[in-house]
Amino acid sequence: MITPKFEITQNDTHLFVKVHISSIRFSSNNVEVNVTGNVLIFHLAPYYLRLRFDKPLQEESEIEENSTDNTITEKSIAKFLPGEEAILLTVPKLNKGEVFEDLDLHSKLLARIGETNASQPNGTKGPLIQEMDGPTTVGNTGDSLENIEKMGKQFDWEIEQHVSENDTGDILGFKYGFNNGYNEFIGVSLSNGNDINELNDPEHTKANNRVKERMEKENFKFDPEYYISEYMTSKYGNEEDLAINGINELMNYIPPLAKQYLKWYKKAENNNEPMPIEFNEKEQNQMQNNLPKKEYFIDEKCLKSNYITILSLLFSYNFEQVETEGIHTSETSWTIGKLTPQISFLDQQLIPDPEMAENSIIEVVSSTGDNKTTPSIIKAAIECGIKRSLSYPLHRNFKLSKRAWTNAYYLLRGGKRLVIKALLDIHECFRFHDIYYVYNKVLLDDLCSWFISYGDEVVLRSLAIQMKEELDAISEESISFDCIADVDLETAEPITENLTLREMEILSETEYLAQKEAGNM
Repeated sequence: MITPKFEITQNDTHLFVKVHISSIRFSSNNVEVNVTGNVLIFHLAPYYLRLRFDKPLQEESEIEENSTDNTITEKSIAKFLPGEEAILLTVPKLNKGEVFEDLDLHSKLLARIGETNASQPNGTKGPLIQEMDGPTTVGNTGDSLENIEKMGKQFDWEIEQHVSENDTGDILGFKYGFNNGYNEFIGVSLSNGNDINELNDPEHTKANNRVKERMEKENFKFDPEYYISEYMTSKYGNEEDLAINGINELMNYIPPLAKQYLKWYKKAENNNEPMPIEFNEKEQNQMQNNLPKKEYFIDEKCLKSNYITILSLLFSYNFEQVETEGIHTSETSWTIGKLTPQISFLDQQLIPDPEMAENSIIEVVSSTGDNKTTPSIIKAAIECGIKRSLSYPLHRNFKLSKRAWTNAYYLLRGGKRLVIKALLDIHECFRFHDIYYVYNKVLLDDLCSWFISYGDEVVLRSLAIQMKEELDAISEESISFDCIADVDLETAEPITENLTLREMEILSETEYLAQKEAGNM
């Protein structure tokens, strides 16, 4: 059977499903349209389409029962559109005036039973199998904006810490990617030239060791002289230096999706609601044809990690958009991959466990300042993104990094559909790459499909609120690196000194002003 392309529109009383067919002889006797509850099934060999909506449709049995009273009932109608090689299905709604949501999220409509949200006794929506401590989806519960805001603020973003077991290895391999469900993908890609990956042995590195290796290499990769050169140019450079560097233009550039949100925000009557977004034909085809349609049972430990991965991707995406001024290049997927620790180091954890933190080169600090509480994974994601953006791209500027995080915040506040737009754009960048497409296979395919079906507006609002609080608290004094200060003459080992970005800036400015005063510049 072939799943045809389709589009859906609606009015107060009907759904209109345009099903595209080609090169077959149309006969109304061969068309089968069946409506049961909220499920619409269309069949015209070799095409088969099953759509599951969030609200009920008018069933044939209900029409027969109402045929003797004065209620006006209608049957579903299939009409051939010869000029468009399409069949238009006109399906009556059970409850006139109801608005069907997400009609352009095709992968959600095509999901099998168990993949979409099932009705619960209290009228809310949730997966058929769900973590007891996990968040419930908003769906159409009728929650007020005040309740959503309150729920968002109360969502617990602290990651529970567990001391790792002293296992000798997993005979099935060490898992990574979406829901920790993959292995033996990245190792194979290395022979094809995968230079996004930075793990020495991605197929045999435990989650905690990925964190440790990432932290060590982030320190090793950071170039203090490069950073200081960029900082001094932006602060003391003449017009020619600034024109060559281009930092001022980048600081004033706003990526398209963030600009779209800000434009809507200024005019919206109620800007606390999610931003209304329509998906274009390319995006609808992408959701229908290029994303998996399968059932997801998310491990409890991975639920929050999925949202944090989206957070990191939004930062990387916005930073790349700013640096290239909105134009994708051959290096787009490389830049996004390098800036996203969940891709470059397969690091979904981000925070060392307590056992490892004692000897960690980076101190783990709680967002509340209380040593007894667990660290904030949101803060860890922000700091990691900033550190990586100061080590890999062409422009390495702290204010530019914070600007990219601010743009990521705008996308979160825009709501689920705006975030989906960004994720689809990221997914396409990797899908068309000969080597980096492997990250779609282990992460982005499932992440996009899962988020389209299960992404929660309450959780996104919570993530935006907490992320903004953490971002506002981060400054040049918050980010530090172990810099080489000297070399041990006996062992030839480098001697490192931990310096914050602000300390580096003060040292360089002091030297610059002293030389300027002495007349050497």
